[in-house]
Amino acid sequence: MNIDFLLEFPPENAEMEKFKVFVYGTLKTGEPNHKVLSETDGEYRFISAGTTIEKFPLVVGTKYNIPFLLDDAGTGNNIEGELYEVCAKKLEVLDELEAYPTLYDRKKIEIKLSTDGSIDHAFIYLLKSWRADLLKTSSEMMSSYSSLGAHGRQYIDRYLRAKEMLEDLDGGAANLYHEILGAEHPMYLELTRQKADENVTNEEDMYQSM
Repeated sequence: MNIDFLLEFPPENAEMEKFKVFVYGTLKTGEPNHKVLSETDGEYRFISAGTTIEKFPLVVGTKYNIPFLLDDAGTGNNIEGELYEVCAKKLEVLDELEAYPTLYDRKKIEIKLSTDGSIDHAFIYLLKSWRADLLKTSSEMMSSYSSLGAHGRQYIDRYLRAKEMLEDLDGGAANLYHEILGAEHPMYLELTRQKADENVTNEEDMYQSM
């Protein structure tokens, strides 16, 4: 048997690998982005409701009323949410939704399951960086998110805001990064540069086609 041949290729069931993900915001059942779990490519399975063992700051912020879980363990509340098992394909879908690894990090944390009180480990998406005054303009910290909650900041569906986010810097995707990160953040400056480069390229293509 050629062992080198076996080592060169991954096993046939590599795509069947499963991952546990804890969701706390718009991906929860009944929330605006739950369809990203239920109506996209890949498999998913609900395991249990649960609560994070560690505390995190969960707030609703920006003009789009997005729920943010800040990567600041020990601050805020134990967060309530839902634990799912997903395949690699579905995890890619979630990574794209959560702008991982650009805006969000994906870390493994401990979750206490509501069904039997046991502890499980799962990935959770945490906002890596934010502007200094984000908390001043956001809702109060909460332990459980609902788009129609008492905070009074109903989530702006990402499809409804898509046109604005694809326009120029004053109203485009870079503006969302500006609201989250601030104008001096290196990531925002890089996005601004990329957008300028794209505009130059588009103009050059337009003149070449004339």
